[in-house]
Amino acid sequence: MRDDANINSRTRLTQLWLESEPAVRAFVFAAVRGLQDAEDVVQQVALTVAKRFDEYDPARPFVAWALWLAKSRIVDHYRKQSRQREVFSDSLLDRLAAAIEQRNHHEATARQLALEECLEKLPQKSRAMLDLRYVDDLPMESIARRSGVTPGSTRVMLCRIRDRLAACIESRLKLEAGGL
Repeated sequence: MRDDANINSRTRLTQLWLESEPAVRAFVFAAVRGLQDAEDVVQQVALTVAKRFDEYDPARPFVAWALWLAKSRIVDHYRKQSRQREVFSDSLLDRLAAAIEQRNHHEATARQLALEECLEKLPQKSRAMLDLRYVDDLPMESIARRSGVTPGSTRVMLCRIRDRLAACIESRLKLEAGGL
């Protein structure tokens, strides 16, 4: 039972990190000079997030917590550089983190709305197949049996549906941004 909890925790950490990593990366690259230094700080943030994941409060946005940890790693970076003064003040880092978090939230909301619109446009059979896979979490073999096709065909159909959804979402986002 303990192993299942560890696996679930690692899976959740991975999912949350992958969702927030672009915002963390943007924050760090805006605050740290030098490509290699910024990459090093991002890696330190990832390690810190992993080590301290049990401290994360799921009632709060993960990206805000990750940005808070990133701020600490940025301050540590400048301390290690033995600079006489920090390049950015705490207040500027806080404002930068807030702006990136807000942009990240807006992009996630826009993407979610586009996904919902695109799902509505799918044929019923395609939506049902997606429900079986992602809502009911059924393996390919079970979906294939229910659909009356082979597992290989099921994989191909799901791949095509996902590709169609991805293209639709990107098209919607470009349309919203005014970049036809």
